[in-house]
Amino acid sequence: MENKKTTELLDLLDKLNKEIKSDSDEEIDWDEYEEICEELRLRFPFSEILGEKDCQNEFTLEERIDALEEDVKLLKRHKHDERSGDVMVRI
Repeated sequence: MENKKTTELLDLLDKLNKEIKSDSDEEIDWDEYEEICEELRLRFPFSEILGEKDCQNEFTLEERIDALEEDVKLLKRHKHDERSGDVMVRI
């Protein structure tokens, strides 16, 4: 897998995903699927999105996205004032 280009790995992964979704009778090679995913985790930009952090103080993009999603959930909380019709957002 190391000798393959990233685009080739993505094409292989897409092919395997299509086989999974098609519910065909073909046997799916899960070892190959995991091997492709592991190799992609080592390559840029996937290493920054899914990979391990280099420093304890750094966050992976996945962790940063999760934190942002939590902040958005908090922003979605609001209260309607019945008298004035105003909407108050809690921050």
